[in-house]
Amino acid sequence: MGELEVSVIIPARNAEAWLGECLESVRAQHPREIIVVDGCSLDDTVSIARSFGARVLSDEGRGLPAARMLGVQNAGCEVVALIDADVVLPPGTLSRLLREFDDGGYDGLQFGLASESDGPGYWGAALAWHHNHSRVRSWFGVSATLMRRDVLLSVGFDDNFRSGEDIELRIRLENGGYKLGVSPTTVVRHRFADTFDCARDQWLQDGAGMARTIRKHPGRAGWLAVLPLLASVRGVGLSLVHAPRFLPYWAGFLLYNYRAMFGEILRPQARPLSVGGNAAWLAAARIAPMVTGFLFWALAALLLPPEQIGLGSAVVAAALLTVQLGMLGVGPATLTLLPSEPDGGRRLTATSLLTVGVSALLVGGVLAAVTYSMGSGVGEAWRNPVVTIIFLATALFASAAYQLDHIGVAQERADRALVRSLLQSLVQLGVLGLAFAAGIRDLSIVVGAVAAGALVSVLAGLRQLRRARLEPDWRHGLRPRSAVGLLRPGLPNHALMMADRAPGYLLPLIVAATLGPATTAAWYIVWMMASAVFFVPQSAGFSLQTALAGTRSRPGLVSSAIRASLLLTLAAGLILLLLGPYLLQFLGPHYASAWVLLPVLVPALLLSCVTQVYYGLCRARGRLVESTFVAVLTAALVVIPAAAVAQQFGLTGVSVLWSAAQAAAALIAVWRLITLTRVKPAAPDPVSSAAFNEPTGIEKS
Repeated sequence: MGELEVSVIIPARNAEAWLGECLESVRAQHPREIIVVDGCSLDDTVSIARSFGARVLSDEGRGLPAARMLGVQNAGCEVVALIDADVVLPPGTLSRLLREFDDGGYDGLQFGLASESDGPGYWGAALAWHHNHSRVRSWFGVSATLMRRDVLLSVGFDDNFRSGEDIELRIRLENGGYKLGVSPTTVVRHRFADTFDCARDQWLQDGAGMARTIRKHPGRAGWLAVLPLLASVRGVGLSLVHAPRFLPYWAGFLLYNYRAMFGEILRPQARPLSVGGNAAWLAAARIAPMVTGFLFWALAALLLPPEQIGLGSAVVAAALLTVQLGMLGVGPATLTLLPSEPDGGRRLTATSLLTVGVSALLVGGVLAAVTYSMGSGVGEAWRNPVVTIIFLATALFASAAYQLDHIGVAQERADRALVRSLLQSLVQLGVLGLAFAAGIRDLSIVVGAVAAGALVSVLAGLRQLRRARLEPDWRHGLRPRSAVGLLRPGLPNHALMMADRAPGYLLPLIVAATLGPATTAAWYIVWMMASAVFFVPQSAGFSLQTALAGTRSRPGLVSSAIRASLLLTLAAGLILLLLGPYLLQFLGPHYASAWVLLPVLVPALLLSCVTQVYYGLCRARGRLVESTFVAVLTAALVVIPAAAVAQQFGLTGVSVLWSAAQAAAALIAVWRLITLTRVKPAAPDPVSSAAFNEPTGIEKS
């Protein structure tokens, strides 16, 4: 049999247990050359490699990416096969894959992987079962892959990656337009050591690698932040049906992946994030809790009666409303003021956190008193003093967590927001799960889990600031002049934000007071699903505002924002329409009937694309009075008749009412966008420009 024009490159470190069988299987394929790149092994790896006639190089301990690149640089063939030491090639597989590679015109083609354990124990079997049933089997990687040598020399591995380098490489290859694939027919054996240490190391490497990839490519890889969670949910479901004994595996998988991910992201960076990276991280931080939030309420809905779910959702909605009311525009003011602070913003950070905290407690107390006087709806919850205390704690911690997000953006480190967001979500799920496992079935547990998650988020945020040596200067924190300096530029934007978001927070309270907690439970689940999609047009508006800040007169920017927003919202809306009914049915018959609300809400979400772009344009041009008037009008169209409509027409009527208000706002927005984009930008509103140009009151001494 003739030689295959392939250079096989095998990186190996302390691989004596597996390298012999790997090399024997490779040599039987008759490649032109075999190169083993040793990573300073302490065992017999080098002698085993030489005994099979392989050329041995040393990467001097620089890691797996450097080892692979060293092999590629020294290869003599135009096609290289990257083969890990834990892979075994069955007879004839290399020649078959080479034919697929040439016939398909690939730049990179991976073998199919059939994972197996090297022993009879639990952990190797669990790892193999996971990988054999995982969607990542269809993802291009480099553990057993043919590549064109010139492509690898041109694109190369990133030596900064000690793990996760395959995902990062794939992103750059796809960005470069290279053709990649995974063979569905040519399959090789992929072995796992049968020890817990192997499983733990695999999880830690995966988590750290994903974190590095997210940090380098936040736009393309930001979704990887929720991958361990999604994989765990899917894995638990498959295990329940097919292999219940592997359920404990997923607990370790989730824990160690996020432990490594958080550790990597929390590691201080020398450089700030780019503007695009900052925005992408913040977007991921907003989207990730929506997935875990649905899981949270789904778990609660399965274990608590609808009446308690409805009351709990109303309390949480009241806490979120308190956060929005109590922010008083401090967040946007922080974005403007903090970058110019001479002490890195330590005093301003303390002032902002204390200001929103005090404000949240005051607003929460007033809101609780007002709703208590109403009697029905969420007011019923305040009869339990424990729930009232937890509600105020939730408002306090959530306000501080929300402000920490703004601080992170101002410091060009919005990636910290994603860490806190995921940590908060996991704590909420964990507290709820532990309480239910202990047999506790009470409204206070639902609200308490939310409070616990917010508290952990705040503690993590303070730790992040301390590690970055930007801890708040509490001694100079709450001074009247400092607080006034924050509120002066913040309040004008706060009015627009509150008018825009008020219906989302008020409708659950109105439904609870009018139709009762049980009906509110169904409404809140559907409303939360729709809110996840509503984040897309909101993001488009804020993105437009950011873009216009430097190029206000750039032609076509507004229409581009509308097109992008409509396209993304349409895609998200279709997914919601397809999957929403099944998710609601999964929660039980009480929720399943609420699917009829989705076809009413989704078209309104598309209409909001135009409105949110209009708001973004108004913010950029300082037309806050005009845009706030439109937002107030829209909110009034929803909130004022909501109780009467709910009583007469139920949840369908409320959904139609909200959609009609969105249609009215969209019509106004279209008219104003046409007008505003035809003329030169007007001078900013006096209230806006004055607020941002006057002295801040933040003391510089």
